[in-house]
Amino acid sequence: MVDDSSEWPQPDYEVVVIGAGAGGICAGIKLQEIGIHDFVLVDRAPAMGGTWRANTYPNVGADLPFLAYQFSFAPKADWSHFFAKGGEIQEYHVGLARDAGLDRKVRLNTTIVREEWDEAAHLWRLHIDDGSQITGRFVISAVGAYINPKDKPDIPGLEDFEGKVMIPSDWDDEFDYSGIRAAMIGVGSSAVQIAPALAERAAHLDIYQRTPQWYFPKPDFRNPRWLQQLLRVPGLAGLLHGSALAFVDVALRVLIYTPGRLFGFGARRFDHGAHSLYDLWMWICVRDKETRRKLRPAYGAGCTRGTLGGGYLAVFNRRNVELHTTSIARIERDAIVTADGVRHPADLLVLATGYEMFSDPESYREGAVVGADGFDLGVYYNDEGLRAYHSTSVAGLPNRWLMVGPYSWTGTAFHYILENAIRHISSVLAEARTRGATKVEVRIGAQEAFHKDMVTKGANLNHYFNVHCAGSNTYFVNSQKQAVYVRPWTLLQSYRRSTGFDRDDYRYESITTAQTQAAAVAAPGTVA
Repeated sequence: MVDDSSEWPQPDYEVVVIGAGAGGICAGIKLQEIGIHDFVLVDRAPAMGGTWRANTYPNVGADLPFLAYQFSFAPKADWSHFFAKGGEIQEYHVGLARDAGLDRKVRLNTTIVREEWDEAAHLWRLHIDDGSQITGRFVISAVGAYINPKDKPDIPGLEDFEGKVMIPSDWDDEFDYSGIRAAMIGVGSSAVQIAPALAERAAHLDIYQRTPQWYFPKPDFRNPRWLQQLLRVPGLAGLLHGSALAFVDVALRVLIYTPGRLFGFGARRFDHGAHSLYDLWMWICVRDKETRRKLRPAYGAGCTRGTLGGGYLAVFNRRNVELHTTSIARIERDAIVTADGVRHPADLLVLATGYEMFSDPESYREGAVVGADGFDLGVYYNDEGLRAYHSTSVAGLPNRWLMVGPYSWTGTAFHYILENAIRHISSVLAEARTRGATKVEVRIGAQEAFHKDMVTKGANLNHYFNVHCAGSNTYFVNSQKQAVYVRPWTLLQSYRRSTGFDRDDYRYESITTAQTQAAAVAAPGTVA
């Protein structure tokens, strides 16, 4: 057990989990499994659920089949659709939280503005925007991959628009957009789902595209009752999902371990074949030749995590939908003006302009997370680049882990990433308890060795994302030209190594030992 002698300041909680979305819920469930019950989930939102609580826009849903989009420890057989709908995913996550009693261990409407390490007390002081404070021995940051919406794009005149403005993560479900003039800026995953609904009811829809995307077919369908019943057979869902993961594992092995020259040749052939198939797909879906030309991406097919188009491409066959690729010059009170001087009237403006990502250095602000000896995570990540041991822990930040950090994505659903992360974190916490440690910090040498392995093993991926994806604006590459999104290990490697690491890659220290040593230094010659 951790030695929390009553002589020293005691934290409010043994563990504070920042975020009550899928990551926070996963962390809470797994903490209880290793015997840690003194914890709290803190979230700035008014309810649990994270992404799936916030996003309620039309047609919102997963872009991976339901078998992959769930926790392995909590399989659900009766999903209504092959690609789970947003509301159903939210019910699934919140149901798990309720069953685990996490609804009694959550503090909502609480925004943490600064995390500050207290070396003397071996705890974190979490400063709240109302001036109050929460302290925790350990902190798990479960804020997720999509940290903040980019709801204020740098477009002149945006603040002058007098019509309705909405973003996907703050959708007004009561707003009636029937018969109005709608404009949507952005053509990513959210826009793909929103556009068909807008096109069906709005009098006119203008879609503003900066960079063409790949829109793959989405074979969505309602799951028949016989399939739901079949998946109740113990172990069957896991077997099917495991088979899919085995395929992903083989694909990752090919991507990572193929010799560089051979990989480059294969990637060019892959892109050429994909473009040929995509031209055929667009010819089937989009009637107008000029629109097909505007929609065709010039970069490789593997440059995005996969935007499943559903009915998106078909909306451009409607007379009330127009695709614009001319850049936006400014926004006026009731219109968007493009660089060619044309004024496009609008009553509704949808900003589907994306998110600050976990892989972007700009997402980490100076002064937001300050660790030992003044170590500032925002300064470090913006100056030195993103790195973290097993994507979770950073030297200089004792007792703190990330659920989603650099090189987190393992080629499958985020549920797998979250489980992978908490396996590692739980292992370290269990080791700390065994050693009676109140301070645990990854050694800088271990962190750098892990990062070097990511760079070395990720050479092929880095080449593809920086060369074949040039001009794509892919979030697989950040502003530092680093491809820190994907982990260049196979799924099996990630699974085994999450718990099979050397425990001495961390340093362990007890507050009583640290204070005794400090006292001895302050008063040399005394006997401790």
